Amino acid sequence: MVLNRIKKFLERRQQPHQPPEVEVTRQSSLQDDYDQAMLAVSFAEAGAPEQARQVFTQRGNRKILVVTREDAFTEPVMEYATSLAERLGYELIALNVGCQASAKAASGYRQHMQEEFERRAAASFAALQQKTAARNIAAAHVVKYGDVGRAVADINREYRRVELMITDSRARETEVAARVNLPVFNLKTHH
Repeated sequence: MVLNRIKKFLERRQQPHQPPEVEVTRQSSLQDDYDQAMLAVSFAEAGAPEQARQVFTQRGNRKILVVTREDAFTEPVMEYATSLAERLGYELIALNVGCQASAKAASGYRQHMQEEFERRAAASFAALQQKTAARNIAAAHVVKYGDVGRAVADINREYRRVELMITDSRARETEVAARVNLPVFNLKTHH
């Protein structure tokens, strides 16, 4: 009798304890996400947009953050961002980061300067929005002031699934790298 109980115990112990409907998978790491993003970018830049989209089909709406330290996006940045977003099937978030006015500046003057910056930034975004609308790409526009790294970190928290960042040489990568871990494509523009 004891021998039968021991046999039954050993048989039960050898059987898996998980119900068959439970699937155990490993969480993807930051390196896995980065590798996946770079694979998709490689496909997109090689002229294989379908393969680039397939890399991300199970991940949802991903976004490319387009950043400038000025009130206007350069034409090369707008063209590259829309082209890449179209090939990858991403949405775009356009971010203009203005300088924080000094505390000594009169509040009326500071407000006027910020309103002017926002007006020019909106006009620049309108040009970008024409490009994205022609290619069926969703786009959003945000204006922030102060430190670029802090502004990018804020966007990364506010909008989920920001995967890549495209900038021009005026928004330095070092300003961002300390705060947010995103692949940065820094386009050197010639004026």
